[in-house]
Amino acid sequence: MPLDAPAERLEASGSALADDVYALLARAILDGRLAPGERIRDVEIADLYGISRTPVREAIQRLANQGLLEIAAHRYTRVTIPDDSSRAEAIEYIGQLSGVAARLAVMRATDEELAEISEILDQVAVAAADADPRELSTLMVALFRRITHVSRNRMLIQTLREIHLPVARLLVGWTPHPDDPILRADSFVRLRDAFLARDADEAERIVREQHPLA
Repeated sequence: MPLDAPAERLEASGSALADDVYALLARAILDGRLAPGERIRDVEIADLYGISRTPVREAIQRLANQGLLEIAAHRYTRVTIPDDSSRAEAIEYIGQLSGVAARLAVMRATDEELAEISEILDQVAVAAADADPRELSTLMVALFRRITHVSRNRMLIQTLREIHLPVARLLVGWTPHPDDPILRADSFVRLRDAFLARDADEAERIVREQHPLA
């Protein structure tokens, strides 16, 4: 299990300690130190971090609930293996939420926030033109997070908190089809222009165009 011991001993207790272990394991899954299909054991993690197994088990259960770990009772716990179907569903879901978030963000963003979103969209357009899936997925998640926060809709923001980690996990290793609308750099340029023009209808339309339903 290629996990590194923390630079400092975990000093929290109770639920806070479980939160720390959860964050450490989630980061290891996202950056690939815990590879898809790799098995983990709560006792090894507890020994590595110098803590009891209880907070480790709590963290593992949370990650399993979010789809990052798979638990087979009395057999194994392992990192889940994303498949194309799950990735497609995640992108479809994000696309539909992003359409609503984009509309609200255009209506509610300050000029400074619009400028920030415009800069992110310029970067996304470059990544799409370069067909760089790793950079594109990273920037798309950042864009979705920013637009959602700027929407100032508490339900959308809460949904983002709940789905951010599972979606980021599914996008690791994602490679869009060459004909995928998400690779059309010009659509991100048009989306940027719609934001700057405060055209909510056009912004929502473009986002849904980028994420068509099957």
